Amino acid sequence: MSQYKDLVNKQKARLDAEQWSKGIKCLEARDGYLEREYNSGLVEREYQDGSHEIIKQAKPINELIDLFMEQTR
Repeated sequence: MSQYKDLVNKQKARLDAEQWSKGIKCLEARDGYLEREYNSGLVEREYQDGSHEIIKQAKPINELIDLFMEQTR
């Protein structure tokens, strides 16, 4: 069973990083919109009429795992 220990740890780190990345890092409201920045780097803007716009895409999963590991040290 110990031969799978590294695979299990990598998968756990990936799942933890994915969960962490969904958390909101910052909120900003101004000029009729609400902007959310997530831990993943994703920046989404929601307007008063309910429409959404992606301002910045999320980082790749490998970068997210590294960021998550830095945050939890």
